[in-house]
Amino acid sequence: MAIFAQFFGYLLGLIFNLVKDYGVAIIIFTLITKLILLPLTFKQLKSSKEMAAIQPKIKEIQDKYKGNQEKIQQLTMELYKEHNYNPLSGCLPILIQMPIIIGLFTALRQPELYVFSGNPELLVSATQDAFLWVPNLALPDLIGNVLPNGPEWLIALPGLLPITSAALTYFQMSTMNTAPAAEGAANTQMKVMQTVFPVMILFWGKSLSAGLILYWTIGNLFQIGQQYIMNRQVKGDA
Repeated sequence: MAIFAQFFGYLLGLIFNLVKDYGVAIIIFTLITKLILLPLTFKQLKSSKEMAAIQPKIKEIQDKYKGNQEKIQQLTMELYKEHNYNPLSGCLPILIQMPIIIGLFTALRQPELYVFSGNPELLVSATQDAFLWVPNLALPDLIGNVLPNGPEWLIALPGLLPITSAALTYFQMSTMNTAPAAEGAANTQMKVMQTVFPVMILFWGKSLSAGLILYWTIGNLFQIGQQYIMNRQVKGDA
């Protein structure tokens, strides 16, 4: 993972040297990395759409041959072949993206090692320059950044960036639910994740750097726009 962290850290440092603003550099960096990953993301979303389209037929096979697992598997594979669908096509892009995403997070989590290595003065200058309401992107964004005189319990809560990121994560995950015919258990699991993951993002906002949360927030905005465009294309094709 260090190879990916070094590459993306170098890229972020390069952007910062051009714009001289760490927050703006993270935004540009996020957009560039999302564009790099776009072909894999497109393939993953396309696979999800294809699976949603054939899910009702799979359900019919499962209901008709309930208890006959061998027959279900045989007919399901035939259905995949008929629709030219590879069940691994949805997993492969995720597996390929994982080391890249971990590398990205590592670079943002440890900018002193991967972005500003050997230049501590530039690190301090970059991370401690205020960005919007956040005074230091190397530290967590807490409510205290906008309500410094509030009670102690209040100013220690996650700030506006984690709140925004959690809300966008919830919305983005809800737009990904494209398989209404999925089985009850799978549907329930999706709904649970749709609630739990944004709460986790909010909780992490108390400890993760504001720069990392900024990356996640801009990434979610990009994905929401991307899914909107793809959904319009699918409707147009239909």
